Amino acid sequence: MKRLTKALKSIIESDLIKIRKGFEVLFMLPKEAIQKVMDAYYHITGLRCYFVQDETEISSAKEKNFFCKCLKTSSSALRQCDECTFENYTGALKSNEPQKYACHAGLVKWSVPVSLAGVKGVIVSEGVITKQQGLEAQDWVNHLAETYNVSRPILLHNYTKVAVMNENQVEESIKLMQDLLKYYKAVIEG
Repeated sequence: MKRLTKALKSIIESDLIKIRKGFEVLFMLPKEAIQKVMDAYYHITGLRCYFVQDETEISSAKEKNFFCKCLKTSSSALRQCDECTFENYTGALKSNEPQKYACHAGLVKWSVPVSLAGVKGVIVSEGVITKQQGLEAQDWVNHLAETYNVSRPILLHNYTKVAVMNENQVEESIKLMQDLLKYYKAVIEG
């Protein structure tokens, strides 16, 4: 008993914090783990994403980039985006494989299936553009502004804020999200 007391007294505060944090990880709920995946993914890539658990939750309005939000002030653009999200959500779930696609506005996006301790769904990543798309921004934004009757200057301003990636970066980004999901699956499910 004396050895145990002495050992416990030798534990410093930082060790207690580490132990407490370790217990928090052990008792993490699946949705908390999914949020941690999305947070880590954003921290590493700068790309935001959102989790869709079932078809009733499909709302492309969850998209966090301002280019998409501006475009979705058009009801027809919002409808097309929801249809595209639905198609890729169901594709990811049925195939249990990531779905990479170009949305109606020309952004490259991906949906990654999630199955974590009984929680199933899809993480949808924020869209990116290629370097060439960035060079052709004026023409493309003019087309979108006319097609959807939205503010051209605001749309252009926000289009220039969309992340630029090449194909290899997109593929590695998808792998990163899958690896983060595998890690948290191992933490939760043991």
